Amino acid sequence: MFIQGLILSSEAPETGSPARSKGGLFRRFILPQILIAIAAGTLGFLWEAAQQRKLDQERMADVADANAVFLQRVKVPRTRHMANHLSVITDSKVGFFLDEEGLVEGWDWTPDERAIALLAKEREPEIVAENRLQALCRPIADGRGTIVVIQPSRPLLALTGNFSLIPLLGMTLLAVTAAFFIARSVVRPLHLLATSVFGSRSEEEMDLPLHLTRRNDEIGVLARTLVSERASLLDEQERRRNAEKMALLGQLATSLAHEIKNPAAAIIMHARAVESRDNGPEGKLIREDSEQITSLVNQWLFVAKPDAPRTSETDLVKILHGLREKLLPILEFNRCELELDTPDSLTVRCDAQRVELAFRNLIDNAIKAMPTGGRITVALARSDSGSVAFSITDEGTGFSENALRRFGETFYSEREGGMGLGLALAKGVFEAQGGELRVSNRPQGGACVSGNLRNPEA
Repeated sequence: MFIQGLILSSEAPETGSPARSKGGLFRRFILPQILIAIAAGTLGFLWEAAQQRKLDQERMADVADANAVFLQRVKVPRTRHMANHLSVITDSKVGFFLDEEGLVEGWDWTPDERAIALLAKEREPEIVAENRLQALCRPIADGRGTIVVIQPSRPLLALTGNFSLIPLLGMTLLAVTAAFFIARSVVRPLHLLATSVFGSRSEEEMDLPLHLTRRNDEIGVLARTLVSERASLLDEQERRRNAEKMALLGQLATSLAHEIKNPAAAIIMHARAVESRDNGPEGKLIREDSEQITSLVNQWLFVAKPDAPRTSETDLVKILHGLREKLLPILEFNRCELELDTPDSLTVRCDAQRVELAFRNLIDNAIKAMPTGGRITVALARSDSGSVAFSITDEGTGFSENALRRFGETFYSEREGGMGLGLALAKGVFEAQGGELRVSNRPQGGACVSGNLRNPEA
């Protein structure tokens, strides 16, 4: 019952945990150990019983020899009274075989004791055992008969009177318990690994208990390997999904570019004509909106099929002032203020069109990060190495931990309706021209996007 309870308790599902398997590995692991422990205990018990029986026979032989010597020295009559007297002293049944009288037995001998005494006489000097009795005959040295000693024979599987059985059973029980906990310490981590790695359908990072991943044995190595391999598999799946999205975006951008850019170019041309003739805001708004459509198509094309940048000497300060003028209606509508912290002029060799598009995306992200309005600050400065360092800060809620971790990942956006292209495009633009782009959160609140642009010769 104890062993059955141990096995059943190991297979019982824990509250709040996924359903366990039937415990086949656990049984395969623990049952051989339990059988070995039981077999070792049984063999030990039989060996101990055999040793105890041998010891009893040696003691009986000593009693027979001592009584034979005593009778030879004392010269007392071998009567029934003497047999009873020696039986009391030796705690055995003592009798005599005399030449004239035959068997002289004690007063309370049973038929079985009488039968085994006769058998011992026939097989003298062997020890005979029968009906849970053992007997031994020894000749008396004076030649006047033979002494017979009868004692109870201890069966090999006797439980009563065997005091060595208690520690032996305790050791067997201890071995079975140790086997249970050893099996559990191996099977439970493996089960937890299996359910965590292969039973989870979530693509989030696998959350294994620290006591598994920090183990220094083979299970710890297996846990760390499974975590690493699962992360690699998820990364590969994500890269494949992004590649499929990029291929789809490339097909879409290529097919729409011709259909959109030609009408947009005609609209921009007519809007400029209206703007120059009437000098009114309508033409300017039409032109800027058409340029926004063209810019969106260019973003798609750049992300899907990036070409080598076409660099030229570009004044970044002039680009930022032009952007502020173009975005002024959007800034006013969203109650945002764009502040430029720049020198009068700052020239760097870069692809002007792509850099302007990247800055526009970053400023547009900052506007959308402040739905109630706020200040956006764009700072430019020349570093000691000759590159141009820039930063764009806002007063919004900042980036989430997940957004910081997945910064620059294509098609990842936490904003409702966002395509996840703005930061990815800006990062690609600056890195394609030898620069870099970083994101962080400001201690006083808000997000900060910073980076640099390097001259080709810098």
